[in-house]
Formats: sequence, C-alpha cells, structure tokens
Amino acid sequence: MKKITLSVALLLGSYVAKAQIPEVIDVTTKGIFGRSEMVLYCEDLDYKDLQYFYIGKFNNNYHYVKYTGAKEVIVNMSDQPGDTRELCTKQGDNPTECKTVNSFVTTYKLVSTEKIFQVWISKPNVK
Repeated sequence: MKKITLSVALLLGSYVAKAQIPEVIDVTTKGIFGRSEMVLYCEDLDYKDLQYFYIGKFNNNYHYVKYTGAKEVIVNMSDQPGDTRELCTKQGDNPTECKTVNSFVTTYKLVSTEKIFQVWISKPNVK
C-alpha cells in the first residue's frame, strides 16, 4: 500500500511542477544587422517551441507577445551597457503599464494575475 501511495504522490507532484513552468523571452540587439531580436520559449526541455522574431533597423514597432494562461514570464535582456528599453504589460482588461528599464544584462520576472497577459518590448533606446 505504501508503494502505491508514493507512486501517486510522485505522479501528482510531477504534474504540478510542469504546470508551473515559466515562459521565457530573450531580447538582444544584433549590432551588425541593426535589428532587435526576440526569442520565445519555455523552460520545459521536452517542448520544442523555440521561436525567433526580429524588428528591423528602421522599424519603430515593438516586440509583442500575448499569453493565455501563463502564470510567470521571465524577460532576459542582453543589450550594451547604458541601453534601455520600454517594457509594457497588460493583464486582462486592466490598463497597459509601461516602464523604461535597463536592458544591459538584466532579467525581469513578470507575474500574471489574469488569464490573458500581454507583453510589449521596444527596440533599445527608444525616446
């Protein structure tokens, strides 16, 4: 009886751990190409979801991601010293919140409280 109980506890524990896996956004600038690169993935090594997105040199748009059901999003920024980016989030029907943040080798942890969670990240040094 103890073996069965232990097995069920391990299975349930494993399921809960997988449900808590954060989504990850890596953002960097490709100096040679003059473009901003965003890579999306999650920390589940068995899930093949690596995706690349670019903003060109003369494009004023933002990187944009819309999550459904994500609980945590990790944003890793890898720009040059002194660089900044605008980081905006919107949860559900709440207003959009934007901050200018340091983007030189920094990590930001965003926690979602709503089912729909949106993230915008500007090109570096947008004024």
